[in-house]
Amino acid sequence: MRTPKIIEFELTTSCNYSCIHCYCNAGRISKNELSTNEVKKVIKDLHELGVQIIDLIGGEPLIRSDIFEIVSFGKSIGAQLMINTNGSLATKEVVKKLKNINPNLLIGVSIDGHKKEIHEFVRGAGTFEKTMKGLKNFLEYGFDTTILHVINKHNYKYFEEMVLFAKELGVSLYVDRFVPVGRGEQFKDILIPTKEMIEYINKIIEKYKNQVRFFVEENIEGGECTAGKTHASILVDGTVVPCGHFRYDSQYYMGNIREKPFKEIWDSFNPDILMVGCNGCKLFDKCKGGCRAFAHKLGLTYDPIFCEEEINV
Repeated sequence: MRTPKIIEFELTTSCNYSCIHCYCNAGRISKNELSTNEVKKVIKDLHELGVQIIDLIGGEPLIRSDIFEIVSFGKSIGAQLMINTNGSLATKEVVKKLKNINPNLLIGVSIDGHKKEIHEFVRGAGTFEKTMKGLKNFLEYGFDTTILHVINKHNYKYFEEMVLFAKELGVSLYVDRFVPVGRGEQFKDILIPTKEMIEYINKIIEKYKNQVRFFVEENIEGGECTAGKTHASILVDGTVVPCGHFRYDSQYYMGNIREKPFKEIWDSFNPDILMVGCNGCKLFDKCKGGCRAFAHKLGLTYDPIFCEEEINV
């Protein structure tokens, strides 16, 4: 039986950054953004369904004027919330208030490089210092904090330095792979990593696995794609997709929480539709199909980073 474990919940597409890899082309607020009460209802439904982590994402979640109310509500019902933020709005006042409201809130801060020029290649001039201030504020107030790091063609070569950076700060490191969606599609030629680059990333993870706490996506380490199996994303307008990278692909829409409860949407979805090209493959047990969104966005039925069939042709 499929059980949703981690659900991303996109609170807003409004953002004060214009990152070139952004999957939702964040910037302006969506006219279809869910209201405070709608957000609370979704959090309640997800918690009652047994979802382990409700990951509040954007855009930039801290932009929402009701973010403290949302975080407080999550705490009041016992839901485990996480906020994914660029850190720039995490002033000491904001962080202190979040700590007082929900001390068990998990924090993820997006950092694309251990130094300014690498980080700002993706996120723009002046962003590194702002993000680092926010990160240090979260650490000062004792939040369980993870650096969110997306591997691309530009930053992969500095990954070992990034790992040592996380180690020095005493934080966890989440590792994901760039997928060309949204604004990122415009920059895919300079951002899409190769198979060799991902192999290098895995060697570094192996080297430091006993020194740093890693959270590694299957599109990096291999394994079966969790989209629609243990993971899903609720977009800003309430649309549910098996993974946020399918946000522009209506054929993979699971439903909308404004029309049906999340449980009904989840139970009625068959994730096998994502496995076209892999179903029946004799080598599936070796590669597990790789990242289905990455394959789809390249117009392929296979993920070239992991596909054993293509390697053996």
